[in-house]
Amino acid sequence: MDPLVGTSTVIGPLKSAVDVFISFGTDFFAFIVIAGVIATLSFYFGRDRLVALIAALFSAIVLYQAFPYGSLLPSGAYIQIGLYLAFVLVAVIAFLGLSAFLARSTSTFLGTAVLSITTAGMLLAIAIHVLPVQDVYTFSAPTLALFASPQAFFWWLAAPLVGLFFFGK
Repeated sequence: MDPLVGTSTVIGPLKSAVDVFISFGTDFFAFIVIAGVIATLSFYFGRDRLVALIAALFSAIVLYQAFPYGSLLPSGAYIQIGLYLAFVLVAVIAFLGLSAFLARSTSTFLGTAVLSITTAGMLLAIAIHVLPVQDVYTFSAPTLALFASPQAFFWWLAAPLVGLFFFGK
């Protein structure tokens, strides 16, 4: 029996498994960074600001898709992503006035972590489905499996709402 044949049958699948973990790890690192930034902002400014961010992400989708002056803007993925982020910024500022009416509660670590993770997932799902992020960054196959299907997009959009229902009190 040739020892190289046995080695190649083990090394080939092992190498492909390591490649999947490495490619998913780079995208997962971006997910962790986004969730960490959202959690930091939530702890610093208060969780009521996180509610305004979630509402702004939802409303910015509608504003971005209904924007009638897109032909006047220069073409490019960065311009479109910047336009969406501008809508998010304007919506956050508008919804911050509503956060004064929300009941103030103490931020628990678990509640903030759940809301940050679900909001980061929603943001990545929006980036994959609505924005031309694929022109700027290529996601790995495992990440696309979590975010790219229409069913996954629906559940990532619903996740922050479910999180707010259970942890937003």
